[in-house]
Amino acid sequence: MGESVSLKDIAKMCNVSVSTVSKAMNDRADVSSAKKEEIRKVAKEMNYVPNYMASALKNQYTRNIGVILSEDTGQGLMHEHFARILNSFKDTVEERGYVITFLNSSNSPNRFSYMKQCQYMKFDGVFIVCADYHQEEVRELLASNIPVVVIDHTMKRHVNIASNQYGDMRRLLQFVFDRGHRKIAYMHGKNSEVTRDRLLAYRDFMNEHHLDIPKEYMYTCPYRDVERASALTKAMLALPDRPTCILYSDDLTAIGGLTTMQEMGIRVPEDISIAGYDGINIAGIVRPRITTIRQDTVSMGIQAGNKLINRIEFPGIGLEGEKVIVDGMVEPGESVGVIGK
Repeated sequence: MGESVSLKDIAKMCNVSVSTVSKAMNDRADVSSAKKEEIRKVAKEMNYVPNYMASALKNQYTRNIGVILSEDTGQGLMHEHFARILNSFKDTVEERGYVITFLNSSNSPNRFSYMKQCQYMKFDGVFIVCADYHQEEVRELLASNIPVVVIDHTMKRHVNIASNQYGDMRRLLQFVFDRGHRKIAYMHGKNSEVTRDRLLAYRDFMNEHHLDIPKEYMYTCPYRDVERASALTKAMLALPDRPTCILYSDDLTAIGGLTTMQEMGIRVPEDISIAGYDGINIAGIVRPRITTIRQDTVSMGIQAGNKLINRIEFPGIGLEGEKVIVDGMVEPGESVGVIGK
């Protein structure tokens, strides 16, 4: 029976210590990839089944991770970007014997605070996919000793898994620039850490290439606000010296801008070019396909899962904040034309 195989049996077969086997099975960095693969192969051949319940009792773990995915932020599971990260995170922690439970983020007067929910459910750690970090209950949770991993938000004591907003934005701008565009407008999102990094990249790139940034070329558009994106698109199109390319805050607002242009009889990319951000599926379905940045949501979820579990199981490493940067890539699409061709 698989249950009778112990770490000691695997260690004997691989001629290593029990500690090395345990580290390999838990994907510790201090064991080489080759040795991990060898040990896991032997464990599989021996039909080893990890006794997670015994481990939980010994270490006082519940192997239950709380997830905060606040719909109040306008993101939530309806946003494909966050749904992809969460799916990757779920797969990662389940492979290591953990389960996830969503924290109640409703506006119900009977709802417990995040901290009380964590205490009641005895969560080993919390993954904050998206939340309002100005909320008192969020700050209370972050000030506690519960291991926390967040997405795209720098914390002093916790792990931040972040898309390379600055670097990815520069890559998108370079792609647009290489296609001959010099009049580049940016319809950016509302103030946030993500927006600030992208805006800094935009300003730095434009200044380094000695490109003007007229005030009419920069507007604030809340993420995924298609209606406002449509109105601002009309305003940019009415400019006497309109841009040759408009960068949108995300793919949905870019599609909103595309629809507005098509309704006005303006061709993309023949008459004007556009680009989005995120790399959601619909960006590749519409015609022309939207030029965008595809964020590596799979890697972000894997990093979040492993970092959180490591902090749970090895609490000594969780004393300081840590930021993990994950690069995205430019999806060329069809919506950015070449100037002069």
